[in-house]
Amino acid sequence: MSKSNLNKQEKLKINQLLGDLQSKDELKVASAIKAFAVHGHATIIEPLITVWRSGLSAENEVLLIDLLQSLKDTSAVEPLMEAFNNSENRGIQRKLLSTFWNSKLDFSEYLADFVLFGIEGDFLDALEAITLIENFEAVAPEPSILESQLLLKEYFGQTEVRDEQKDAILTDLAILLKDFSELEGTDDLYLD
Repeated sequence: MSKSNLNKQEKLKINQLLGDLQSKDELKVASAIKAFAVHGHATIIEPLITVWRSGLSAENEVLLIDLLQSLKDTSAVEPLMEAFNNSENRGIQRKLLSTFWNSKLDFSEYLADFVLFGIEGDFLDALEAITLIENFEAVAPEPSILESQLLLKEYFGQTEVRDEQKDAILTDLAILLKDFSELEGTDDLYLD
């Protein structure tokens, strides 16, 4: 539901919940997160991520993760990916990836974003990325597969010393992309 389609009462309720979310009162924050499951829409994702980034209690973080994992509205994918790609959210990126993996939303269009995250991050980042990609419900679109293969080809073409464990994960990822490209009927750019 877009914000413009909300009636005045719904807007007031969401504004009240956003205020509660940003309070330092743990009970108000918890109540707001729970209420967003009923009253929320894609526009609340950015404030939720901002509050998460600035720190939540362990209990409220679990509530927030549960909320994000339960999203079914496909309009939530774009703001979630904007949050994932926002450098300010580096501290919660791995948790966001895990949330994506456990949600019912389709993130396959963003394959290259996850491959790049695995390449730029450490071993655990690469592991989270391949775990998400292995669990895609749909095959990624051809341009995303090709872009991902180019990213991996560039990574493996570098001569700098790399982490062997991470390289093993990224090699498995390259094989997975080869399988994706065969499903799509595209030429593989990495493995021959």
